[in-house]
This record gives sequence, structure tokens and C-alpha cells, in this order.
Amino acid sequence: MVQPATQRAAQSSVQTAAQTGTRAAAHSADGPLPVPPNLVALTQPSGQKRLTGSASNQSYWPLSQYFETQRNEAYCSVATSVMALNALGIRRPESTQYPDFPFFSQDDFFRGIDPQVANAAQVSREGMTLDQLGTALQAFPIDVRKYHASDLSLHQFRDLVRTTTGHDDRFVLLNFRRIEIGETGGGHWSPLAAYDATSDSALLLDVARYKYPAVWVPVAQLYAAALAVDSVSGLSRGIVIVGKRVN
Repeated sequence: MVQPATQRAAQSSVQTAAQTGTRAAAHSADGPLPVPPNLVALTQPSGQKRLTGSASNQSYWPLSQYFETQRNEAYCSVATSVMALNALGIRRPESTQYPDFPFFSQDDFFRGIDPQVANAAQVSREGMTLDQLGTALQAFPIDVRKYHASDLSLHQFRDLVRTTTGHDDRFVLLNFRRIEIGETGGGHWSPLAAYDATSDSALLLDVARYKYPAVWVPVAQLYAAALAVDSVSGLSRGIVIVGKRVN
């Protein structure tokens, strides 16, 4: 369970995000919604400096090459997963979208997944919970590790993000609630691509690119957002880490 002091720190970060999120935005966004002033858009000079100066930025390069926009408003988990699968460089399946080129696509994501675990019709309406996506991804030839935020301290959460983003063959898929980081909306999935120690922030590659651009988010606020309870599962959100299997 989360230690009380850690929980208080997370709650404080939520209040900060909520307060700053109601003020005028400090940065312009690529989409229609302004970036909250507690966040830093990657396109800003300071955002670019964080990326190039970070020691844990290796996840960014392969993920950015396969950056996707979710195909509908409930497909954030699918777009996030497809980005990671293509970026891992594992053998790709035949694609109905690109018949001459093997590629993981959102259209074909559920092809090898047990429909009792997840299916396109259900996910198009409801999205996916942490446990659901963790189970669905086991259908692919990758290593999958799932962590509910309620089972992690802030330090453990930060360490997982920092360590994973320092590699180009494993990725953090974050399940969080937007309001805790000052954004508009509810539950969401997107990958984390880098960690900056100086600002103690992580780079969120938002797959709802029609809504928000890629932003740097304070890790304490990401942790609070991952602690938010999913109304479907009744459990906290969290992270799924995917990587190449070690033979």
C-alpha cells in the first residue's frame, strides 16, 4: 500500500495541478486545448532542452518514429500499444491497412487477442483498464509487466520511469486520469518517452494529438494521476512496461 506521507505528497500535487490548470495557459498547444501552465510542451525551447539534456531519453527516439494518433476517442490504449509494438522492432504481422508491408496497426490490433479479454467493439465504447491491457498484450511476443500505482511508492514509480526511459527496447505505457495533471478529460493511456532529473518530470507522448501535444509532466503529478481509481475496475491506474523478451 502507499505510505501516508507519499499519499499526502500526491494529493498536494493534484491540488497544485488543479489550481494551475484553471489559470490561463502559459503555452500554446498544437491542438484546440491550451497546455496547462504546470506542464511544458515539447515544442517549447525549454521542452526541447529537457529532451536533449536528459540522460533517460532513449525511449523517445523509437517511439517518436512510430507516434500515432488514436483512431477514436476510446482507442488511446490501442494507439499506445501499437506505437510500442512497432518501436520494439519485433517481427510485424501482415497489415490490412498496408497490404504490402508488415506493420502493427490499430485496425488489426485485436486480431490475435482473445475477444473475451478485449475486442474492438467493447474497447471502442469503454477503452481498457490496466489489467485488461496487460492481459491483452500478452498475446504478443513481448515481455509485459504491470504495476498498479497503489502498489508503488512515489520513489518506486519514479525509478521505474527513469530506468525504463533510459532504454530503447522497453517502454512505459501510462494509464492515468487527466484532471490530476491539470488537463481536461478523464482516464487516458499514452507512453512516457523520457525522464528529466533536473525538473523531475517525464515526457508524455499524448496519443490524443488532436487534443494535446507532447508535454513534460512533473512525476509527482503523474503518480497522482496513476493513483486515480478506474471506475470500471475499482482499482488504481498505473503503468505497463513492455519490452523485448530475453531469450
